Amino acid sequence: MITESNPKPGTTYEGPVLTSTFSFGGRDIRVVRPADPDRLLDDPSVLAWNRQDDYMPYWAYLWPGAHLLAEAVGREPWAEGAHALEIGCGLGLAGLVALGRGLRVRFTDYDEAPLRFTALSAEANGFAPETYSTALLDWRELPEERYPIILGADVLYESRLVPLVADLLARLLEPNGLALIAGPYRVATEGLDACLRDRGLVQELEPIRAESEHGPVRGTLHRIRRAGSLSL
Repeated sequence: MITESNPKPGTTYEGPVLTSTFSFGGRDIRVVRPADPDRLLDDPSVLAWNRQDDYMPYWAYLWPGAHLLAEAVGREPWAEGAHALEIGCGLGLAGLVALGRGLRVRFTDYDEAPLRFTALSAEANGFAPETYSTALLDWRELPEERYPIILGADVLYESRLVPLVADLLARLLEPNGLALIAGPYRVATEGLDACLRDRGLVQELEPIRAESEHGPVRGTLHRIRRAGSLSL
């Protein structure tokens, strides 16, 4: 479900913070992020949540998939003012790039902590408050609303996530909508095509490259639509 209050334990990062600047789509994007994300690994609330629900604070790191998706979002010919949903947003790099391209973005994650950081980043970039929102989203409890654009960076890192993401796209993607899912090659993604077809979805695979703070990264962009739908 999408909800504004967290029924889960939740985490809080209380360490130093830094602001990094990246360039995508011809615009510099500021990302407010934990300067010492590893400290979360020993946090009592994280350990308790991990025992309860296998939770890990992956949101606190900028993964290669975030840069790959940001690159894709930065070059896509979007319609001004279109609504986008970012799933598993983490630090929200791709969604921030989408805001810079004129989209309206709903950032979602499983924990409130990354949503607080994405809100700080949106403010640091000067994006109007009415152009974005944040909300919790548990992929096992999906809402009824639909979106013309769904974005996801490195959300297929384990096989157990593949059917969850496929179910989410089947439920939340509008009839002629487009989902962009990006990440480095992972064995788990080999089962995605069959999962999508079983749910009336199709994908096109595109190799993609981006520059990250640690150098060039390469991976795959999954362009996913409903079977028989029109392109955006």
